[in-house]
Amino acid sequence: MTYFTVIQFFTASLNHPGTVLSEVFFSLADEAIYWVPGFLLLGPLMVYDMLRITNRVAGPIFVMRREMRKLIHGESGRNLKFRNDDYWDSLAADFNQIRQELIRLREENQELRSAADSEASASVATREASPPSDRPAPRRRGTEPIVPASI
Repeated sequence: MTYFTVIQFFTASLNHPGTVLSEVFFSLADEAIYWVPGFLLLGPLMVYDMLRITNRVAGPIFVMRREMRKLIHGESGRNLKFRNDDYWDSLAADFNQIRQELIRLREENQELRSAADSEASASVATREASPPSDRPAPRRRGTEPIVPASI
């Protein structure tokens, strides 16, 4: 309401450059009898609609960020389901698909790590159980020490 009044005041004063500012103010006050009651009745409805629309847009993004943070910190989180009147419905389905794939990859990674750990521990146990050989380990080709040629 304040912005509207200020804009109206400056518009009226610029449209009538010869009038005194106090006259412009009083003429706006006389006109306010018509628009202030309407603004007082419609203002709360406008605020309610703005809040509802911004919550339909920002709410789903907020929930998705919270679930993303859970995934980043290793938690499995939950599937997203937005409210019926929210925007971004397709975003929830895509997020749920990515979440399921990430959980599957983490499980597969854990299985591979445990298999590699058990393989490594079995290899160490085998090496410790076998007797050391008297013969030196064979050198690979190309790893012989380089001897400088005499000049």
